[in-house]
This record gives sequence, C-alpha cells and structure tokens, in this order.
Amino acid sequence: MKKKQKTFPKKFAAMITNMLKIGLIGFGGGTALIPVIEDEIVEKNKVVTEEEFNDEVMIASITPGALPVEIASGIGYRTFGSRGMMAAASAMALPGAFLTILFLILFSSAGEMIKTQMSYLAVGISAFIMLMLFQYCTGTVYQAKDKNEQILYILIILGVFILSAEKNIYQIFGVSMTPIFSISIIQILGTAFFVILSTKGQLRNKKRAIPALIIAAFYFLCVGKAHLIPLTARPFLVILMVVMSVIGMVQAIMESKHKKAFEGKALAVSLLSWTLFTLILSLPALLYCDGIPKFIGTGFLSSVMSFGGGDAYLSVAQGLFVDSGMVSYHDFYGNIVSVANALPGSILCKILSGCGYMIGFNKNGSVLEGLYAGLCGFACSVAASGSIVLVIRAVYEKYENLRIFAVVKHFIRPIISGLLLNVSLTLYLSGVLETKSGGLTGSILSAMVALVIVLNYSISQRWNIHLLWKILFSAGITFLGCNVFV
Repeated sequence: MKKKQKTFPKKFAAMITNMLKIGLIGFGGGTALIPVIEDEIVEKNKVVTEEEFNDEVMIASITPGALPVEIASGIGYRTFGSRGMMAAASAMALPGAFLTILFLILFSSAGEMIKTQMSYLAVGISAFIMLMLFQYCTGTVYQAKDKNEQILYILIILGVFILSAEKNIYQIFGVSMTPIFSISIIQILGTAFFVILSTKGQLRNKKRAIPALIIAAFYFLCVGKAHLIPLTARPFLVILMVVMSVIGMVQAIMESKHKKAFEGKALAVSLLSWTLFTLILSLPALLYCDGIPKFIGTGFLSSVMSFGGGDAYLSVAQGLFVDSGMVSYHDFYGNIVSVANALPGSILCKILSGCGYMIGFNKNGSVLEGLYAGLCGFACSVAASGSIVLVIRAVYEKYENLRIFAVVKHFIRPIISGLLLNVSLTLYLSGVLETKSGGLTGSILSAMVALVIVLNYSISQRWNIHLLWKILFSAGITFLGCNVFV
C-alpha cells in the first residue's frame, strides 16, 4: 500500500511533465500534434497503450474544441480520473497560452523585429514537423495487417489528401485556377462518419454502402470550391446525411447486445469540476475587469463551434470576438493571430488567451488586467474542450462494443494521416512563402527546409536524440541561414 502511495505522485508528476513538454515543443497545433503526443505518451513513456491512444484520438476527432487538449484530457482521465484529466489538459495548453500572452506584451514595445526573427525560427520548426507528419503517415501504412490493407490505407490517405490539399498544391506551383474540391477537415471527417454510421459499420454491404458513397460523392462535389453540384443542394444533402446517420446509429444500438451502464454521476462530478476550474481561474478577472461574464460565455460558445481545427477556429473567433467589437481587427490579425501561429500549442487555447489579454489590456492599458483576462481565456479554452470531450466519451464508453466504433477506430488513423499530409503543405506555405522578405526568396527558404528535413532524417537513422534538441537544431539552422541571406 505504501509503495503504491509513493509511486502515484511520481507517475502523476511524470504525466504532467510529459504534457507540459509536449505543449512546449508541439508546434503546428491541432492534428499536427498527434504524432508528437503518440511519441511521448505511447512510445517513450508508456502512459497508455497504442489502442487506448487511438481511442482518445477518435473521440477527440469527433468533438469540437482544442484537439490536443482533448486528447490530453482523455489520457489524464483514463490514468488518474478527474484530477488527471484537469492536470493533463491544463499542462498541454499552458505553454502556448503563456507564451502568447508573453509575446503580446513584448510586441507592444519591440514590434516587427521580434516577429521577423520568430518567423525565421518557425521555418526550421515547420520543416521538422513536416518530417514527423510524413513519418506518422508511413507508420500508418506499416501498421496494416497485410498487403491488401496496406493498399486500402494508401488509397484512403491519398484520397483524403487530394480532397483537402488541392488549394495548397495549386498555390505551391503557382496555378491560378479554382480547385475542384479543397474540402475542409470537418467536412471530410463528417462525411467519413456519415458513411460508417449510415451503413452501421457494414461497409461490405453493397445495399447500404453504395447509396452512402454516392451521397458522399455528391456532397463533395457540392461543397468543393468549384461547386460542380449547386451549393443550394447542400442543406438537402446535409439533412439527408444526418437523418441516415441517426437511423443507422439507432439501428446499431437497438441490435447491440453489449451495452454498459451510463456513468451519469461520474460525468456530473467531472463537469462540476470543470465549472469550478473556470470560476477559480477567472476570479481575478471577474473582480478587476469589465465584461468578463460575456467573454466567458463567448469563449465557451466559440469552443463548442470550433469544428475543423485551428484555421476553422479563426473564422469562428473573428465572428464572435472581432465582428462583435470585443477585439479590434488589427489586434486580432496583427497581433494575436500572428503570435499564435508562430508558437507551440493549440490554436484555440492561444487565440482565446490572447483575446482575453487584449480585452483586459485595452480597457485601461493595464498589463495586470490583461493577464487576469488572459488567464480567464486560458481557463475557458481548457474547460470547454475538457467538458465537451467528457460528454462524447460517456456516450462512447456506453456503446464502445458497437461495430460502428470498431470500424471508426480502424479507419480514423489513415483518414487523419491524409489530413496531416495537407497540414504539412500548410506549414510549408505559412513557414516559407509567408516569410519571404529582403534577400530571402522562395528558393532559398525551400532549400533550407529540404536541408533541415534531410539532416534530421539522417540523424534519426543513426542516433536517438531527444525531440527538443531536434527542434532546437532545426530552428537554429533556418534562424542562422535566414539572417545570413538577408
């Protein structure tokens, strides 16, 4: 008994340390952090098994909110209950939120010079992340049971990549034409879940699979940038997909003989814990800043609406914070977004923390009030993501034996892999094409990216070097290179 009491604090502290480290080195945000979390939590530290990790990724992928925070929340809950959930989620989000507020304070005095140097560092970090994302995709293919499954995984990865990355591909090659597809992350995931739910997970049942695939194809042609099927058909298609998904899900539940009891009491306790978490961290802002109750409500609403990853959240945040007048357009895009994109961690957590800081700071020009409101934004982002994923997790745990969930778990990784290939192109575009200035050209920056990727791959084949050193090494190459060529 004493031995267990001694090991518990050590394991708990180790988990928090791991999450803080991931939050600190986790550049790219959102889905780009999945390989980083897997490497640290599954491969190196054995906190959870790979199957348990894939469960958390699946749950987080169908849940609005900050995806890395949701994955951390699920891992913490699985290992140490409610306190583990809150500690892991907070540790994952804290570095990015803290650094966002810190740099917003620095930018008020230093401005463009710091932004430029950060963009040079970001080029190398983006290059390293691109290598990690590609290795995650190849790892997905190698996990297949046989050659037929490998071929299927490759087709899914390429299909998802083509559907999502068309616009980025055109931009890289300088092609000025309207993409046929360029489908968003949430549209791809939503369509995948529609096919699985409407067929009850019986993908080989032609009577169910063929109609679902035809409707999915019509939907992609409708929401694609070219709108080969008129956009006016989208409401009809969405309603049809929702109805078919609900019917398939209900039928699967009714046919299932393996159902667990719904843990309503445990869910209520955990949701209450998140409410207290928000109130305690928001207390200084509630006491000293104006308009905080409205900001808390808007922050939670923005998290609930944040399907589709970081880029999608920017449009939600603009509508709720900028268009409403809570944050100015200049502060949002000129300061908050530019800082958040150059720092590690979840975009949602960084943007909400940054919005909180600017709201508190702009009232009276007080950095302290900005810090109070920024802490409130951090609390909202973590609590909202943790609360939402708890509800989805409760439903999943009750019906986890359904064939539907088994099929989702089987295909979620290749789907995510296809999306990650597109993320790598986005990182290239944001890290290279948007950094061109002075003597820096696209060719020079692209050559530096290629150099970072080749060197990191070569080093990883020979030596087992810690992830943090690889990131610093990558950032150092492009930092020095950019300053030399400028």
